[in-house]
Amino acid sequence: VLSRALGGKTGRAITGWDIGVTTIHFSSSSSKLFSSLKIPTTLSIIECHRDEVRELPPKAEVIAWSEKTGVEMFRYGNHIMGIQGHPEYTKDILVHLIDRLSQRDFIADSYADDLKANMGKVEPDKDAWKKLCTSFLK
Repeated sequence: VLSRALGGKTGRAITGWDIGVTTIHFSSSSSKLFSSLKIPTTLSIIECHRDEVRELPPKAEVIAWSEKTGVEMFRYGNHIMGIQGHPEYTKDILVHLIDRLSQRDFIADSYADDLKANMGKVEPDKDAWKKLCTSFLK
């Protein structure tokens, strides 16, 4: 939504749903942006989407990507940052969303079961996300 509002192009992800805890990789340019925070080059985040940024807004810059999603984060100058994932979500929220998607036939029951069974393997980096977002807002 943010990318589209700023003049970018979005659409349904070619690879389908991205649900679960995903590892994102920061671009080399974002290293400078967050260098004082001592943030690792990868962070885990909760994802629940099937849309993607296909074309960045003019003057926007990719600051993170994942194996499944080319634009996980972007910034628009020093005052707007878009994040595809949900640093504010907990695993309980994600389980609730998976159940709702399954109940509404947006995802298959077997896929929902697999997602929930594999959820405990990786934890989102909540503290690092809090530090990163708070720093950007300041």
